[in-house]
Parts: sequence; C-alpha cells; structure tokens
Amino acid sequence: MKRLALVAFAVLAHGTVHAADLAVSIGDAEDRPLAEAVVYISGPGVVPRTAIPAFVIDQRNRQFEPRIAVVQTGTAISFPNSDQIRHSVYSFSPAKPFTLKLYSGQPSNPVVFDRPGVVVLGCNIHDRMSAWVLVVDTPAYAKTDAAGRAVLRNLRPGDYVLSAWYPGLDDGPVTQKLTLAAQEGAGVHVKLAAHPIGEGIP
Repeated sequence: MKRLALVAFAVLAHGTVHAADLAVSIGDAEDRPLAEAVVYISGPGVVPRTAIPAFVIDQRNRQFEPRIAVVQTGTAISFPNSDQIRHSVYSFSPAKPFTLKLYSGQPSNPVVFDRPGVVVLGCNIHDRMSAWVLVVDTPAYAKTDAAGRAVLRNLRPGDYVLSAWYPGLDDGPVTQKLTLAAQEGAGVHVKLAAHPIGEGIP
C-alpha cells in the first residue's frame, strides 16, 4: 500500500454526538463518480464483529456476480454456478490460491479467504470471466453506489486509516490518516488513478 495520492481530501463535521458516520465519495482518474470502489477504515475505534458472515459470488451468464467484492479476513465464500454450463473457478493470487474443478450447481464446500490482499478470480473454461475480491483486516468497509458514494457507519471518535481501492491500481489500496471527533457526520472525497471496468480492464 502507499499513501493516498491524487486525492482531494476534506473532513466536514457538524454537531456533537457519541459516534460518527463517514461519507466517502470516490472519483476515477477523470474525477467521474466511480461505482463499486471499495473503501474501508482501520483503527482502535472500529467495533469488531462477533461473527464473520458468509459471502456468495454467483456465476450467471458467464459472469461473476458481484464482479468486485470486499470481505473481512476469515470469510467463507461460496461459488454457486447458476449457469446451465459448467465452470471452473481459480485464483493464482498469493492471498488465496485455489481451484474449483469443473462443476455445476453448488460446490460442496465454501472457500475460506484467510489472508488479506487482492484475489483475482478466473474461469479455466471461459477466459473472459474475471472478478476481484479484496480481503481486509477490518469489519468497517463498503462499496460505492452508482453515484460513487459509500458510508462507513457508527465509528467511535479517534484516529483512523482510511483506504480506497479499485481494480487497476498498480500499487494496491491507497491510504490516508484521519481523526474523527464525536460528531454527526464527516465527508471525504477521494480521486483514484483508476478507470471503470471496461475502460482498460478486461
């Protein structure tokens, strides 16, 4: 990871309450709203989960759904095949190398993503199928909507590291330190040196 580069960064606070919501907007290399970008935050004020929920990445119409995912370290991901043809899911990424041989329907066991990092998924049969899973060591994460916006909720006052990521960032997630006071809300705008999938990413 490197520190947040090409970033317009501002924190705006109003009022006084015991916890904060952090609203994040993400722009691409031309500062257009970037959908499905991942934002996450780390720090002592993040409330841990009592249990890590499972996650599903489906395969429909020869595409992974979702194509970009973010999960906490230790998440078990299932890869059902909803197509009428067989698929073989694999990854050579250091964070989680694995292979699910040709199958239809539901594999017998989910895959546990137990190390942080970017995991690129593919299908041995259909070369145009690709997806990305970002595995993070925090439960405080979100993906941006069609307007490039996401909200990280119910954060305690304190010092944090905010990270932003999207496929195509050569140096991985970019980061910025910030301090949140007890407040109603804060806002951050981030410009990433990335382009939407389909503009330079297969």
